[in-house]
Amino acid sequence: MRKRILWAGVSMLAACTSVTDVNSRQDGHLMVTSRARWDIVSWNRVRNAGIKEAQAYCHKHRKEMHAVEVHSEGLRGVTAQTVEVIFDCV
Repeated sequence: MRKRILWAGVSMLAACTSVTDVNSRQDGHLMVTSRARWDIVSWNRVRNAGIKEAQAYCHKHRKEMHAVEVHSEGLRGVTAQTVEVIFDCV
């Protein structure tokens, strides 16, 4: 029973953010955007979701992720939180 409750909690936390596919920018950098699905999600969770997606993308290409810029918008509980991670795989 405890394992089911724990699994449900972990599943809910994973579902708190959405992350776009990695896109190329005109300046040669890569970009991914993460968004909070609920107003109660912390900025750190939204930022970490974007960074983890960027790291996974670079790891898949056998490279290391180097963050160029991280932009954020929104306020917890007030407006939708969005984090844009601009990065390179080196």
